[in-house]
Amino acid sequence: MADNSNDFKRDLYTDINTDLSTFNTKFVAELRATTPIRTGQARGGWVNTYRAGSFGRLKTVPLARNTVPYIGILDTGTSTQAPQGIVMAALNKTRK
Repeated sequence: MADNSNDFKRDLYTDINTDLSTFNTKFVAELRATTPIRTGQARGGWVNTYRAGSFGRLKTVPLARNTVPYIGILDTGTSTQAPQGIVMAALNKTRK
């Protein structure tokens, strides 16, 4: 019985990790598509990264990241190309 329980937990964590990674990959693609483009820096700044996990028992947690200094300003809707912002718009599209 214990073996089946351990196998189930391991498989569950593997599935959750896979699902999170897949979602994050799609989310980053949507972030890139939603980000306004002037020079291409902000759009090209989105990356799919992984951080050592502090999310339950997951070993790594996928994150969408952009280190362009003005990405936060763009996300407030300052661009006419993305007046609704970037992150929430991309998240809503990815969740569908």
